[in-house]
Amino acid sequence: MCYRYTAFMSSQFTDTMTEIRLAAMGQSLFGHTVQAQAACGDAVTDIGQDECVLILINHCRDMKQQETRLRLTTLLLLLSCTALYIFTLCTDLGKRENSGSGAQESAAEQSPAYSKQVRECPADPEKDFQRLHIDLRSSGPAYNNTGTGCNKIHGIKWSASLGEEYLKDNSAIVIPKEGYYFVYVRIALGCHDDDGSVNFRRFYAELYSWNIAYNQSLHLMDARDGIVCTSQQFRSVFMGQLFHLLKGDHLRVCVEEGYKLITKSSFGAYLT
Repeated sequence: MCYRYTAFMSSQFTDTMTEIRLAAMGQSLFGHTVQAQAACGDAVTDIGQDECVLILINHCRDMKQQETRLRLTTLLLLLSCTALYIFTLCTDLGKRENSGSGAQESAAEQSPAYSKQVRECPADPEKDFQRLHIDLRSSGPAYNNTGTGCNKIHGIKWSASLGEEYLKDNSAIVIPKEGYYFVYVRIALGCHDDDGSVNFRRFYAELYSWNIAYNQSLHLMDARDGIVCTSQQFRSVFMGQLFHLLKGDHLRVCVEEGYKLITKSSFGAYLT
């Protein structure tokens, strides 16, 4: 019986020790599992934060690269627009200069007046001045109409100081070519032949033009004046005007009244 009791107690003790061991082993296993799970959670958390930081850094780097590329693209566009504007401006200026010079050359080539001037341009300007400017001086007092071309009116005989080849019969200017001429006449009056019978002496002179084409004298201009011989000894009369004259026109100065008062005079024409 004792043996049975002893065996029973021994088996109970063995069972108790076995349970104690199993419990200890279970606690140990449970503790290791909890620690392992906690360690794994911390590792996952650490790995997630590092990945977020790396993603953010990469994103910022990409944005900075995009911004740099955008700035370079904008700069290239501005430079291209500036170069295009300068090129267009230079092209327009070149076209304007070429068109202006071309228009001037074409106008000069097509203009008859320009061609005429070029053909008639003299080699010696001084000679051309003498040819186009005719100036005469009276060679003495006024004469009767004989040889002067002034019918029933007194005329003046002239000597040439410029353009002698255009003086005809010492009485008329012959126009060398068609154009606009300024014709002038200046006459100085004086009472050198005063007999004391008349105090006021009248003077009247006219400018006539004659051409073989119309074969008649045309009145161009005139001058009327007078002089008081008791108080005035000298007086000047001037007349001048611009006329369109034809080649071959003959200009004459005729004195209708007061020809004895003339002391000296000048007569001329120049092409404008």
